[in-house]
Amino acid sequence: MDEDVATGSSEGGTTGEEIDCEAVGAGPWEPVLWASGFTGSEDLAFDGVGGLALKRGGDVVVVDAGLGETVVASNVPKAYGTRYLGDGRLAVALPQDGKVIVIDGGVSSDFVTGVQSPNGVFPDGVAGLWVTEFGGSRVLRVKADATKQTIVEGSEAAAANGIVFDRARGLLFYTNYQASIVRRVAIDEMGEPGAPEVVATIDGAAPDGLTLDACGNLYVVDQGDSELYRVLLDEAGAAIETTSLAVFPSNVANAQFGAGPGFDDRTLYLSGNPGDVYAVAVEFPGA
Repeated sequence: MDEDVATGSSEGGTTGEEIDCEAVGAGPWEPVLWASGFTGSEDLAFDGVGGLALKRGGDVVVVDAGLGETVVASNVPKAYGTRYLGDGRLAVALPQDGKVIVIDGGVSSDFVTGVQSPNGVFPDGVAGLWVTEFGGSRVLRVKADATKQTIVEGSEAAAANGIVFDRARGLLFYTNYQASIVRRVAIDEMGEPGAPEVVATIDGAAPDGLTLDACGNLYVVDQGDSELYRVLLDEAGAAIETTSLAVFPSNVANAQFGAGPGFDDRTLYLSGNPGDVYAVAVEFPGA
């Protein structure tokens, strides 16, 4: 197997408790406003040790559960996808600059360059990254040495947006923002992609961010209508049912399960361009 493709089980949350994956609630649920004023990005990222990376204007800040802030980078322009890599660096997609930077110890450096409107990012292995190229109609895998592998390109990657890799199934999920579609791509043991397949179509939605729970279900953020959907998946990654879980008073684009001290691993935290961060409690912890 390609050494930079991580595999393993998606079971369990940060607390290690037993999970009843059949205990699916009907929803919808009321979102709670957790914080506000975090403008300059449409994404958020947990570091797993009690911090949540957000933006406040040009500053990238790490916020603890008590809303204490630490500035980790300044003069960072408008950002989209934000995720921590396996080696602890913070990756931030800068769509207007056509690149993804990494922040490490207060220092920012280029990691992925020469891409058109990079949007979603998701860690792959220790120091690699999956990237959606919204303006270039591509889904990429970027290895630790910054070499690029095209996973999908063309019409099936048009306006590619949210992205998440399911290590348990070996499936890469991503959204087509303008087509209201969630797709998947099988990644084999050598890291080579199969053909993209449609998982779900959410009529009228503008699907943006994606995340997975410990039972292998997808959560999709409709950035157009500020709505959260859950797509129940079977063991093979096929959709069983799509349900609306929550509608938000202000715009949201991405969601992440709480991780680390002070944050609930059975709560989804959502953010968007207005700078509001919401919390929605669900039945299962994050993958």
